[in-house]
Amino acid sequence: MAPDGPVGPGHDGRTGVVLPDDPGGIGRTTRRPSLRRDAFWSALDAGVSGIFSLVTSFLVARLVGPQALGIGTAATALNVVLWVAVNALFADALVQQPELTEREASSAFWGSCLIGLGAAVLQAAVGWVLASMLDDQRLIGMALALALPLPLVGAAGVVQGLLTRERAYRRLALRTIFGQGLGSAVGIAGALAGLGPWAIVLQQALGATTGALALLLGRGWRPLAAFDRAALRRLLAIGLPLTGSTLVLIGRYRLFAVLIGASAGSTVLGEVHIAFRLVDTVRDLTSTALWRLLLPVLSPLQSDRKAMLAQVDRWMRLIGLVMLPVCAVLAFGLSHGVVRVMGPAWQSAGPAALPLVGLMAIGVLTFPASVALVAAGGVRIALYGHVASLLLTCAGVLLIPPSNAWQAVMVWCGSQILLLPYTLWTNARALGVGPLRPLFGLFMIVRPQIEALPAIRARAGS
Repeated sequence: MAPDGPVGPGHDGRTGVVLPDDPGGIGRTTRRPSLRRDAFWSALDAGVSGIFSLVTSFLVARLVGPQALGIGTAATALNVVLWVAVNALFADALVQQPELTEREASSAFWGSCLIGLGAAVLQAAVGWVLASMLDDQRLIGMALALALPLPLVGAAGVVQGLLTRERAYRRLALRTIFGQGLGSAVGIAGALAGLGPWAIVLQQALGATTGALALLLGRGWRPLAAFDRAALRRLLAIGLPLTGSTLVLIGRYRLFAVLIGASAGSTVLGEVHIAFRLVDTVRDLTSTALWRLLLPVLSPLQSDRKAMLAQVDRWMRLIGLVMLPVCAVLAFGLSHGVVRVMGPAWQSAGPAALPLVGLMAIGVLTFPASVALVAAGGVRIALYGHVASLLLTCAGVLLIPPSNAWQAVMVWCGSQILLLPYTLWTNARALGVGPLRPLFGLFMIVRPQIEALPAIRARAGS
């Protein structure tokens, strides 16, 4: 459904969406959208990333041993945060823009390269600090190796945004396959060759470099020699809160884990970690894929709330039909399979994961409207919610110290439930409806069957 408004040259009937025939703009995809094709490549991207990450992390850890793993983890800890920040700073902001010119995209490209360069300097400097703290001079060279790809990562983050805007999910999936594939192969080979912590560092550095080059070469885009500060400010007004939200989400569980370890001990922390890992692996893969699918669909509709609400309803039906059965299967599997797979020592992890599955199901119901909030520009509102969630989680652990895995998970889930009214209200406000209206899209799954009941009864009576 096209919004009301003027349709000018170079537009397709959606206000502010510039097509490639406009020499000053970068458009969204001109091919006919295919939900199945887009979903396949997006799911493949997320799935391959998760498999590579899970398999490689356990295999490399087994090969190098705890001491080398500790050094490698210390070397890459900051790099992971810097990679996320540099890569994400402009990517989703470019997707969210209703209209994007070549000059704006080029300014983002050069700005992201400069930010990547600054991150590289910080990463290199941290190596000296880590070497002094851990009394291992190898960390200096490791930090330098990890710093080198960051300017490329910054450049590739902008290209990632352009490809997502164009719904070129195949190219994004190839980035993951080549980048993480090569990184994983190098990490495993390095571990087998006895490189110790360098295997972990090389896996991270070469994976980031290859992935960035795959995007830059695959897009074939040459940015202009332009640096528009006003355009950068507009993009950063979206990109900074979004990146902040991502970093808060990354830090929330880590801080929660530290507090659980301090209050309940390492055994409970281990059980909690496995409970989260069992659920979050599925949740993170699906949310990543769905985010990339939904944001470029909803962003062009940000000036037409009715059309955006219709898309939210549509995606609520699709996501509900797929993910709610997945949640049910996951809950059944965790109830009956954890002890069989992992042994009796982990019998507390299965029951502790069940509330997390319920929380995941609630997240499924609110996900499309949450993306709509970001598409409509409500990134600061979303950031405030994530920060409040972090504070509530920490306060819950400190005020109600858990003594076992079940209690720890309930503290986590309770803090999220307390924020649910805020989430419903802010999401609905972005769509211009009441707090519960975005959830009604799930009802549409059974609506045709309900509407058919009178006709069925009439035929039965006759």
